[in-house]
Amino acid sequence: MRKKIFALLSAAVLSVAMTVTAFAAPSPSADKVATTTSGQVISKATLTEFVSNTKLETSVSGAKIETVADKDAASLVKAANETVGSNATVATMVDIDVPQGTGSAEFTLKVSSLVAGQSVTVLHLKKDGTVEKLPVSSVKNGSVTFTMTSYSPVAVIVDAAAPKTAEANTMVIMIIAMAGVAGAVVCGRKFARN
Repeated sequence: MRKKIFALLSAAVLSVAMTVTAFAAPSPSADKVATTTSGQVISKATLTEFVSNTKLETSVSGAKIETVADKDAASLVKAANETVGSNATVATMVDIDVPQGTGSAEFTLKVSSLVAGQSVTVLHLKKDGTVEKLPVSSVKNGSVTFTMTSYSPVAVIVDAAAPKTAEANTMVIMIIAMAGVAGAVVCGRKFARN
């Protein structure tokens, strides 16, 4: 009976452990543009995916987002690595295109990977090649809001040092499950002696 209970608890622990995120090294890519300090590879395909996975909200009529050129992406990643440090991860990188003569305006980029409370930096590559840090007014689940006065590529950088909530919850569940197994083993030994 004791072996059956132990086997059942072991199976439960293994089932819970299977939900843990695997952290694999990124595969090398021939179209690699740049790599962040956290090891994220930005490729031509990644730049295209950023545009498809990002939605723009603004009051500026005719504003749209486009793919960032390779050279500009490399400059933004370099600035992200220097500004954010060893945990820099690009949530999105897009070129904001607005009608000529547009002044200062507020923009919201909808990016599903953003979580309220994350440390988010928005970098803007100006036409002269310098990079400026834009003031962020809001970071919510799935969005970041900021103001711009000139228009060209921007990158939303997350400091990936803190674990995501789901990853932290999975670890707590695993610890509880392991404690349960340890308790079952100890109780099983006590009952076996009696």
